[in-house]
Amino acid sequence: MTPSMTTRPLFVTPLYEASLASDKDAEAFIDELHDACIAIAEDDEAGQAWAYNKGYLGYTSYASLNDLPQRDSLFETLKKKLDRHAAAFAKDLAFDLAGGKLVMDSLWINILEPGGSHSGHIHPHS
Repeated sequence: MTPSMTTRPLFVTPLYEASLASDKDAEAFIDELHDACIAIAEDDEAGQAWAYNKGYLGYTSYASLNDLPQRDSLFETLKKKLDRHAAAFAKDLAFDLAGGKLVMDSLWINILEPGGSHSGHIHPHS
C-alpha cells in the first residue's frame, strides 16, 4: 500500500516581465538615458573610487549617489515608468498594501567594462 502524500509548490517565484521598448519614443529615451549615465559616471569621482577599491570592473553609483531622479529628469521619468510596472505586478499578485503603495527608494547606475560582472546579491528591504 502506498502511503498518502501531498505534493505542493514551495518557494515559487513569480516573475514579471515587461518591455519599455513599446513606450512612445522609447529608443530616443533609452539613448538619452545611456548618455546621462555615461556623463554621471564620468563626473562621479566618489563612485569611481568605490568601484575601484572594491575591485568592481566598471562603475556604479550605488555607494555615491542616491538622488538620480532629482539629479536628472530622465531618471525621474524612468522611476515613474518602473513605478507603474511595480504597481501592476503588485496588483497581479493581489498584494495587500493596506491602502499604501510601493515606494522605490533607490535607483543607481551600473556600467560594466568588458569582462566585468555583477555577482548575485540581495538588497535589504527589496
